[in-house]
Amino acid sequence: MPSETPAIHIPQREVVRDVLPNGTTFLYAPNPYNPIVAMNIISRQASRHERAEKAGMANLCMRLLSAGTDLHTEEEIAVNLERNGAHFKAEAGKDNSAVDLLSTTHFLQDDLLAVLELLDRPTFPEDKIARECEIARMNILEQEDSLLTYTMRVFRKQFFGDHPYSWPNIGLVETLDNIERDDLVPFAQGAFEPSNLIVCVVGGSEKSGVREMISNAFANRPVNGRRSIPDPPPAAPAFSSDCERVEQKESEAEYIVMGYPGCGIRDEAAIPMRIIGAILGGSMDSRLFREIRDMRGLCYQVGANYTPSHYHSPLMIYAVSSPQNRKDVISCAEAEIKRLQDELVSKEELDRVKTYLCGTYVMSMETVMGQASRFALYEAAGLGWEYANRFSEEIYKANAQTIQAVAREFLTHRLLTITAPPA
Repeated sequence: MPSETPAIHIPQREVVRDVLPNGTTFLYAPNPYNPIVAMNIISRQASRHERAEKAGMANLCMRLLSAGTDLHTEEEIAVNLERNGAHFKAEAGKDNSAVDLLSTTHFLQDDLLAVLELLDRPTFPEDKIARECEIARMNILEQEDSLLTYTMRVFRKQFFGDHPYSWPNIGLVETLDNIERDDLVPFAQGAFEPSNLIVCVVGGSEKSGVREMISNAFANRPVNGRRSIPDPPPAAPAFSSDCERVEQKESEAEYIVMGYPGCGIRDEAAIPMRIIGAILGGSMDSRLFREIRDMRGLCYQVGANYTPSHYHSPLMIYAVSSPQNRKDVISCAEAEIKRLQDELVSKEELDRVKTYLCGTYVMSMETVMGQASRFALYEAAGLGWEYANRFSEEIYKANAQTIQAVAREFLTHRLLTITAPPA
């Protein structure tokens, strides 16, 4: 059956892909009409490579890159970048770590040299490590003040067991004290080993020399011989039948997170799973929002989410309700799952959801940094940068029969986590 024509067209970008002699993958998309240049550097080493007792190490390593080098202090680095109007950010995710630079063609050479210095010569001063650990602790405690966030963390721990996907990227209060400078130095050296990097640049033109300048700079980085940390085993659900976990916290509301096994981003079912997530709870027009919140008034907040990782991601349904409505909220959510398995989605609803997904995707590609991040992300995931151009086509290929088949295959048993007021 031929795929439908996408209602929302994604502009097709031309990206040049090179593998530099030292193993770095280099992607370049020119934009001669905009003086802004975005550079997204992805390392294939991230928080999934941490040991449980060192949870938060990757995030701490990225945040401390700009805390000083053997040539410049943290203050000098900040002043030099800000003077040019550049924006620098470094963070660690589950599957990849990312370093972002937003610059202009006029100051690009200076800003590029500053970033290369941060990659190659960070010093991780002890006093800065202590400061960042304290900031991380405060952030963890602040996030856990949100009982929905807390419930999602409990859910992930129960869902993934001992796999690194089970803990938050920022780490845990009890693990931050275990992270030392001697952990950060080799982690950074492995993360920024040239063969571990994907460098994506959007902006400038061949004539302006942007591509040659950046590709030559990264090609000249020597191989340091530091092997990346071996990948952990693929993530998988740590349960094989319906199960439930209830936590008690002082609260007037009740927080419910219900999740089903999903798949990884490279799986053929990933696109149908995205559509299922949007059908259930992607917007105010979704099934769960209309049924549970609007029609029945059973909860204050409800939604669903499926964000594919490299290996495995659950389909998650969440709701904030009152304790007396718990049974009805769960029954309604389970009924919508069964409806997806028993009934074909109507063409009208499926078209509406596809338009919503493609529209939000186009918005994410609005900026040059958004484009650079998407190209690099799909390249790192093994889908190739071209997937960014094909995204809407992949969405529109999915039909009602495919949605039903994926719902029947994956949504077989669920994990329910609840944070409730004391009995």
